[in-house]
Amino acid sequence: MKKILVILALIGVLSFLFSGCNLTTPGVNNGTEGEDEEEEDSRVVMVELFVAPACGNCPKAKQYMAQLLEEYGTDKLVVLEEYAWNYPLNSGWATSETINRYKWYTSDGGTPDAYFNGLNQNIKRYNSSYNNYKNAIDKELAKSPKITIFASASKDESIHSIGINGNIDNISSETLENLVIGAMVYEDSVLLGSSTVNHVVRDIITSELISSLFSGSTYSFSLYVDAEDLKWADNFSNLHIIVYVQSPYSSAKEIIQALYIE
Repeated sequence: MKKILVILALIGVLSFLFSGCNLTTPGVNNGTEGEDEEEEDSRVVMVELFVAPACGNCPKAKQYMAQLLEEYGTDKLVVLEEYAWNYPLNSGWATSETINRYKWYTSDGGTPDAYFNGLNQNIKRYNSSYNNYKNAIDKELAKSPKITIFASASKDESIHSIGINGNIDNISSETLENLVIGAMVYEDSVLLGSSTVNHVVRDIITSELISSLFSGSTYSFSLYVDAEDLKWADNFSNLHIIVYVQSPYSSAKEIIQALYIE
C-alpha cells in the first residue's frame, strides 16, 4: 500500500512540474505565439530618380538604384525613373507630367537628381553614389508610418487601360490634412540605345485633394489610365503600378506612404 501511495505521489509531482513549465516559463514560443498576429506596418520609401536619355552620369545612378532595390525589396523601397526632358525631342521618354513634376520639385535642372519621399531627402547629380542613396533611404525607413495603403489593379490589354481601386487608412494619432492619392505607371525592359532600362514612368495620375483624414479613418479611391495616357508604352505586359499618398502643400511635399501593386 505504501508503495502504491509513493508511486501516486511521484506521478502527481511530475505532472505538476511538467504542466507548470508549460504555463509559467517566460519568453518561450511553443509554436503558436504570434502566428495570428498581423505583420507590423512599415514605412515604404519612394525614390523618384529624374534622368534624361542622353545623360552620361545617369546609367551609374540607375545601377545604384537597382542594387538598392535588390537589397531592400519592394516592401521597403520603390523606384521610379522619371525623364525630365526628351532627347531627341518628341521621343516619348518624358511626358508632360514628368517634366512638370521635376519643375515642381526644383528649378536647378540637371540629372541624375534623386528625391526620397518628396523633398525629405534629395541627392543631386554631383553627390550621386551608392552610399549617399542608401543613407537617404535609411533615414526615411527610420520614420514611423502614418498611412497604410490597400490597393489592387485590373488591366485590360485589349484597350490598354488600367483601373486602380483601394483605400488608405490613417494609422497615426493625428489628423492628416491636404493629401492626394497618386499612382505612377512605369514600364520595364525598355531599350535605350544599346542598353535596357527599367522603371520608366509612362503616366502619372492623381485623385482629388483630401482636405482631412482623421486618426483611424479610411478613405476609398479609384483611379483610371487609358490608352491615350499610355501611348508611349512599348509593351503593355511590362507595365507596373505604384500608388502613393503625398502631402503636396507641405514644405517637403512629402510622400507619406507608397505601395507597389505589381
